[in-house]
Amino acid sequence: MSNLDYIVKNYEEGNEIYIMDDLEDIAVRYAPTKDGYECYAKFKGEAEYKISEHSNVVARADMGGTIMTKAEYERY
Repeated sequence: MSNLDYIVKNYEEGNEIYIMDDLEDIAVRYAPTKDGYECYAKFKGEAEYKISEHSNVVARADMGGTIMTKAEYERY
């Protein structure tokens, strides 16, 4: 399953999605809202912050990042 397939499947189910952008070493969380998703990012050991769903980080994660579990994201 490609990242885009994984994202679409989980988007349709209303699940949070966690993906690592390997190029930037930044983890991305897609949080469901009533109108779609909000995106958050965090560097290793730092607090997460909100980012635009149109950012390059999100685009790279969508195309080829490493899928993470919630636990992996929280430990990151």
